[in-house]
Amino acid sequence: MRHSQKGASFFGWLAVIALLVFGMVIAMKLVPIYMDHYSLRNIITTVNEDPNVKVNSLRDLNSYIEKGMQLNSIRDIKAKDAITTTQSGQNAYTVVLKYEVRAPLLNTVDLLVHFDETFIVRPLK
Repeated sequence: MRHSQKGASFFGWLAVIALLVFGMVIAMKLVPIYMDHYSLRNIITTVNEDPNVKVNSLRDLNSYIEKGMQLNSIRDIKAKDAITTTQSGQNAYTVVLKYEVRAPLLNTVDLLVHFDETFIVRPLK
């Protein structure tokens, strides 16, 4: 009578655990990058939604974004390199958010995350 093995072998479990650990390491590198990006997006889009934010010029908008980045502790992204603001009407601004973040994964392997978004900002009055 032959008995077949039931369940996973030691090497099967070892492979599953190695894959889980690798996935967790990648997640630990990527989650802070995406959290900073979503905080920066929130700073920019808040200008459209919050009537308490007073933006009357490009200088005001840039100042508001830089202060928001300081308050949210976004230090890995430089506002002057990542954000381009232009006036696109009497009371409208175009904000282009374009940057990349490189996070080291292994000795010679890096994770590269690229962001490229455009926002039309119309401050409430």
